[in-house]
Amino acid sequence: MKLQDITEYRPGESPTERPARTSAELMSDSAIYKRTTRGQRELLRAENPSATPALRLLARLNGYTDLRRLVDLSPADARETPKAVVWLYNEGLIELVDNSM
Repeated sequence: MKLQDITEYRPGESPTERPARTSAELMSDSAIYKRTTRGQRELLRAENPSATPALRLLARLNGYTDLRRLVDLSPADARETPKAVVWLYNEGLIELVDNSM
């Protein structure tokens, strides 16, 4: 699967069963995401990792930086970030980090 357009996502076609999350839960300012193995593979295979907001966000996710800080670092993508987060999560390319330690 090539990630060229985040509008490719079609509800109900998720490759894996993911825990149900609302957009508000996924977009929490304190949410921390990391790439899954599949997400890392897709990022490495991308012809142009800066082609879409979803790919740019995927490249910035490191498992340590909260979503608010990532949005602040790239204000140009701020409007597309919610759609990108939901799409990447539903596709199994990112996962929430358990930061309850």
